[in-house]
Amino acid sequence: MHESLLLFPGSLLLTLSLFFQNLQKIDLHILEWINDHRIETLNHFFIFTTNIATVTTYAASIVLLLYSIFKKQFLLQRKSWLVFISLITTSTIVDSLKHVINRTRPFITDPSIHNLVNVSTSSFPSGHTAEVFVLATAITLLFQQQKWYILVAWIWAFLIGYSRLVLGVHYPSDVLASMMIGAGIGIGFPKFLIKRGFLQHPIRPVRLYSKRKE
Repeated sequence: MHESLLLFPGSLLLTLSLFFQNLQKIDLHILEWINDHRIETLNHFFIFTTNIATVTTYAASIVLLLYSIFKKQFLLQRKSWLVFISLITTSTIVDSLKHVINRTRPFITDPSIHNLVNVSTSSFPSGHTAEVFVLATAITLLFQQQKWYILVAWIWAFLIGYSRLVLGVHYPSDVLASMMIGAGIGIGFPKFLIKRGFLQHPIRPVRLYSKRKE
């Protein structure tokens, strides 16, 4: 019995190690294929879009917030704050994960991967991808009537996610995980505050944890 208990952690670690080794191989195979089949005439386009991704994403949320303040529309202001705070939250979480996980960039691991832009931070997760996906998800959740804005936001999100692969600076699993992080925060954070009356009432710290008993 005791021997079985001692063997279990070792078996689990070995299984996880083999899983991540296989994931790394799959990641590199997919990225190598994308790297080998990219269209050179679009390289500058992808470089440009990835370079303006963070600035454009934050600018969109700030412009929306400033517009809502200028119009003095309470509901629009609250929705705009939810988008902006969700974006900041995502960036903070992603930066923290980068330092903790510290995954080596694919073009360093595999010299056959040709990167088109220079980056100095770690690979996992993709900050660019997480930011655009939290923006697209939050807009979809909060502005459901604005179909064209939603469409543009999702086109932008997938374009940036794909650009990180084309440029050779992220593994596919980096991008996929970042999509999930962005979408998760874009849904979870606004819903958490909406359920506590953020769109209807001035927020009070106590309301974040419990609803006032009637």
